Amino acid sequence: MSSTEQKRTILVTGANRGIGFLIVKKLAKESPPNNTIILLGSRDLKRGEDALIQLGSPSNVHVLHLDTSSRESIIRAKDEVKQKYGGQLDVVINNAAITRKDLNVDAAREILGTNYYGVKILNEYLFPLMRENGRIINVSSRVGPIVLYKASQALQERYTSSTLTKYQLDQLVEEFISAIETNTLEQLGYDAEPSFLMYGVSKAALNALTQVDAYEWSNNNSLLVVSVTPGYCATDMTGHAPDARPAELGANSILYMVNAPRSEFKNGGFYADGQQIPLISAPTV
Repeated sequence: MSSTEQKRTILVTGANRGIGFLIVKKLAKESPPNNTIILLGSRDLKRGEDALIQLGSPSNVHVLHLDTSSRESIIRAKDEVKQKYGGQLDVVINNAAITRKDLNVDAAREILGTNYYGVKILNEYLFPLMRENGRIINVSSRVGPIVLYKASQALQERYTSSTLTKYQLDQLVEEFISAIETNTLEQLGYDAEPSFLMYGVSKAALNALTQVDAYEWSNNNSLLVVSVTPGYCATDMTGHAPDARPAELGANSILYMVNAPRSEFKNGGFYADGQQIPLISAPTV
């Protein structure tokens, strides 16, 4: 076994800016460079390279060109991990996400293509590379539980069912997209008012996917699959809102899932600052 294969390898997607960048920065600072490889995933290769320079080009951080909305890009990234970085992963942090405010089919497909389908497909390709006791950490949002709180009981039950399958979850997502096109969101059981509806549905679906993957993969290499919210943080995505908390705190919430003992977590659970939180919850005032 080569020295590369023996190193702890951590992949962070969407890491060229925002919370993903801060996660890589903290990992690079806290991880011994001689036994840790940190892969800075970036959809835009140039921006990833610029981020690496901004970090000071630490020896244990490497840019991985990865567009999670593209299956072809995911396959290329997997091949690069196998060819250049030992072919095994200890931690995958699915941080890449997008949002749009316009409520239409194209926007819905773009958001769900990255925030849900992108994570689903990436995890399926990377699962065979996960080492024993590895961790897949899906970065989600409290907006997901809020959207479900405002939805019908029937939708709540479908999203949180203990017997939910990926096929059924895909159906839920496609029904939502179709309802946007046919203007039947309320008939389907959604509250169409929130401006964050599409983003929220993508995160509700991601939380559901986390539970499904945890159930399917828990007996393989003792893999831990969890979702975590960084909270409402001051980033480009939130327009650096004045009432948002520092992005560093959001990064810490995610890094806690990387470093804390496995015994603290329930496989498939949804967490905030180290505490498990419900999949359906009312908005806080």
